[in-house]
Amino acid sequence: MLPEFLKDSYKQYKNDTDRFATWLLSAAKKCGYELPDLPSVSASAKRTDKSSMAKSAEPVKYPVTVGELRKLGKFVSDSSTQAPASVLVIARRAITLRKNVTSWFVGQGSDATDKRHAHFIEAMEEICNLLEWRFNERKSTNDGNGTTEPTAETQGDCDDKAWLNRFAALTVDEPEDIPETVSEHNEIIKVVAMEDEAEDEGIVFSHAFFRILCLFHDLQSWRDFINRTVSHRLTLVNKADLSQWKEYAELNIDLMSASVVTDSALQFARDLIQETRDSLPPGFFQSGLDLQMIVFETGCVTRGEVGPASQELGLAFNVRMADLAEWCYLGVGSLLQSFVPIIQKNSIPVYKPGYFGVYDPKANRAEMSVAEKFHEDKLLLLEVLPEFCMLNAFNVSMPVRDEITTGLVGFARHKKPDLWLCFATQIMLDTHHALRASRTGAFSDLRLTGLRIAKTLDDFLKLSQTHAKPPFWPNEGDEEIRRIRELIKLHIEDDPLVHLRNAAELEAGRSKTSGSEHLLFQRNPLLCGLMMFQLNLRMQTIGQALVNRWYDVQQMAFLYNLIQKQDPQELTWPDMELFLKIHGEDRIFIGDRPKDADQSLRRLELATGISSTTRFASNSRIGAREWHKPDGKDPRILGPTTTCANLFRERYQDQIVGNVRNVSLYKVGVGKFLDELTGPSTTKSKSFKAGKGAELELSLANPQLLLHKSHSIGALQLLVLVKTKLYEEEPILLFNYFSMHRRSIEILRLIQAQEHHKLVQYFTRDYMPSDAFISNLVLLVLHVAHGSALAGKDLGLESRSSSVVSGIIMRCGDLMRPYLDKHGSTVIKELKTFGRNKAHLNGDLSNISSQKEAESSSAYRFGLEDILSPGAMESLKTGIPLA
Repeated sequence: MLPEFLKDSYKQYKNDTDRFATWLLSAAKKCGYELPDLPSVSASAKRTDKSSMAKSAEPVKYPVTVGELRKLGKFVSDSSTQAPASVLVIARRAITLRKNVTSWFVGQGSDATDKRHAHFIEAMEEICNLLEWRFNERKSTNDGNGTTEPTAETQGDCDDKAWLNRFAALTVDEPEDIPETVSEHNEIIKVVAMEDEAEDEGIVFSHAFFRILCLFHDLQSWRDFINRTVSHRLTLVNKADLSQWKEYAELNIDLMSASVVTDSALQFARDLIQETRDSLPPGFFQSGLDLQMIVFETGCVTRGEVGPASQELGLAFNVRMADLAEWCYLGVGSLLQSFVPIIQKNSIPVYKPGYFGVYDPKANRAEMSVAEKFHEDKLLLLEVLPEFCMLNAFNVSMPVRDEITTGLVGFARHKKPDLWLCFATQIMLDTHHALRASRTGAFSDLRLTGLRIAKTLDDFLKLSQTHAKPPFWPNEGDEEIRRIRELIKLHIEDDPLVHLRNAAELEAGRSKTSGSEHLLFQRNPLLCGLMMFQLNLRMQTIGQALVNRWYDVQQMAFLYNLIQKQDPQELTWPDMELFLKIHGEDRIFIGDRPKDADQSLRRLELATGISSTTRFASNSRIGAREWHKPDGKDPRILGPTTTCANLFRERYQDQIVGNVRNVSLYKVGVGKFLDELTGPSTTKSKSFKAGKGAELELSLANPQLLLHKSHSIGALQLLVLVKTKLYEEEPILLFNYFSMHRRSIEILRLIQAQEHHKLVQYFTRDYMPSDAFISNLVLLVLHVAHGSALAGKDLGLESRSSSVVSGIIMRCGDLMRPYLDKHGSTVIKELKTFGRNKAHLNGDLSNISSQKEAESSSAYRFGLEDILSPGAMESLKTGIPLA
């Protein structure tokens, strides 16, 4: 079930109607309306002890019928009480939602007449019209103008459609806290608006059936948000298209963000469907496709289009009801059902390529007929379904769980399609239609990510062979690097299913065909994006562990900063500046940037936990040979700063093949989840104080605007927030810690080679016990610089207008300058080459890099050649996998 803090359409509708009834009852009571005796707890309950009373502190429910609502509305409208605009908004929101769901269902559109609407909604409209008319009358009287009684058509559009498009922008102000209704015993009364179903016109408007329609309404809204161009009936912010995969195809969002949001929406859909099923009375059939058939057949009867399926067109439904069939996912359901007889135990469906036709990605789907669209969906689906049968038959576990693969593999096992599987399969088909000609683009991004990570790990392994194994680097680190490299080789460089497919074709008596490799990835962009997300999460984790164990990048940050402070010649290291921006100068330097050698040495000793000054003292009891060991203090380690991505680690990163955990997005904890997602914005709005009971408000333009007092949010609002935050965090997630480790080691080796004689002079030949501790060379350099500063001060060389600069710092700056001119922007080049969020990255680097690279087609090609090996470049050009 969906948690309470996630509001679907039905929950919001019930909440709005109850709150409106609560305000109406409270306002009438204040105006002197004589209410019937309000319910109270029984006398026996009053005699219970305090502990039991605390446990039973639930509000007493007081049902208000339609007739009572009309009386209350008439009484309030005749009084001097003025209905707040926000209260009228929530009433209109409930009215429009129900109108939109039911009237769209019967094919009349949002302008349908009131004749086909429920009696309860008609009563709500009458009350709203009375309250609005009195309000406008008084206002016009005060202004000296005439009055006109408003109509539902003129009043509802602006405010009501805002709710229907709430995931795009919340332009509706939520009402202030509605006064509580209390009984004569001071007990809180919860007012519940009761729908008198006996007066409703037919089954279409029954309570249970309305909930089913709300379910399909939500599924369609999520589908629009995920994969399709948003319907013209929705008002968009800045005319923006909220389609996830359309944004990805237009290079406006990265593959990881689109995939994580899509997978999360599929989880929400699964829980919402199950919650709706559990709430339905026994009279509603719920197994298989029965729920879809009930809605479809009822719609056919309502529209007067009862007739046989258009089998001559190859359709499983009446072509005149094609819009409703798509709304109920009946088309894709019939395709899945037709595949059931093909699935046989201990066998894999194999058919000749092109047997059902050839898919044309260049065709214009918008100009296709219903039958042509259905046939195109059939081609795409039947092409990939054998892959899922193969996963099931051979019990192949993918490295990461995605809902589409999990659902279709389960379908190959139990052969029972249901509403959720139809919805998930339709989402997969929609991604193809959104990408069209670039259907393999998602796998190309995954393959490029695999090549990048493979080269990074290969370079690291080569670097590791040049020094002894560090005692502080655990075997688990090497094992994780090996697992990542093997995953790339097995699933990206090679195709584990192609061999199984070829064996099945040979067993069927056919020669091996030249079928598409990596067909599962090419036809399931969601799986590509989630595997890409998992690889980057694992690389971030192991990369930060590497930097934390060696502590070389952090120490180089201190040396780089001191050179900048003391060397008159400019020294820039854009990669290091980005590293400091990601993790924060306060974290690295334990405060602001050190200003001199003395501050640098003291701060670095605090950060590393090494009291080297004490160790080098002449009366030290511990030999100088052990100066590099920490004095019982752990260094200040780095942690992932990707707030939103961290919420998905347990689901997508911490997985073991064969034991994949299904952790939903909202299982992390409601309060922690919302607080972490909105953390950066809370410091900017400390002066903002929400009213008591104010609800969460979110807009697409500023999705971080959340009120922490009320952890309540719509599912689509949450998806918009996750998408925005993940896209912002893409450069942080892709940051290459292995490259920073390599650059730091290479610079330190250059410094050691140049300053070896000086270091021997100051610290004897045993100053470096092993190459594994070369990062601590920075401590020695800072000691020398600190000593130079003290000597200059003793000699009186330091004054207000001048300061003593250490020679070793100047020489280190001269040595690093040509190296950084060549390699100082390697990580940034990689981010600009492989990342999608270049605008956000350029914003972060505006104050870092002194030179801006021109955006051109040659820049991308240069970046690839600079980052990938020649063999990998040839593989990209020819499409031939690396040997």
